[in-house]
Amino acid sequence: MKIEDFPSHIIEEIKNTWETWNLPRLSLNSLHLDEIEEMNLDNSQEG
Repeated sequence: MKIEDFPSHIIEEIKNTWETWNLPRLSLNSLHLDEIEEMNLDNSQEG
């Protein structure tokens, strides 16, 4: 299977993910942890 065979939105998502993971300027771990904490807060407030 070639990458051209995937739907364009899948290719775009892969490209965005790749770019995000390859940005040395950002502290991706802390950003990711902040997002997880925020999701956990949202879930605990709903439940």
